[in-house]
Amino acid sequence: MPKTPAYNWQDIPARTPRAGITQRGFRGDNVLVTHNLLAPGMEPNPHSHPFEQVFMLLEGRVKLHIGDEVHDCGPGTVLRIPPDVVHWAEPPRPEDGIAVNVDIFSPVRDDYLPLVEYQHKAT
Repeated sequence: MPKTPAYNWQDIPARTPRAGITQRGFRGDNVLVTHNLLAPGMEPNPHSHPFEQVFMLLEGRVKLHIGDEVHDCGPGTVLRIPPDVVHWAEPPRPEDGIAVNVDIFSPVRDDYLPLVEYQHKAT
């Protein structure tokens, strides 16, 4: 039986997809998860994609736009973002500091495969 490697988010290689965001990823066969640090002053990026997304805020505060809705998110907030709906997070306020969120995507995002290449190299 193959060994299942365990990882810690802090040990996973990070990337900065745009100013103010540090992102790490992990994937399974049918799901991809990202761990994101959102800094005050990050660049907002309204976008949509064909993937279902679950947004979970672990620390900090952000306003999350999903279509015409705006959600004031604090620690523990969990939201579903349907496929093809425009969404984005406003940067955290300086007094709130860095926000930490986890995003879950299904199916696996092909454009995020470079983010999880370390897993392929480990097997």
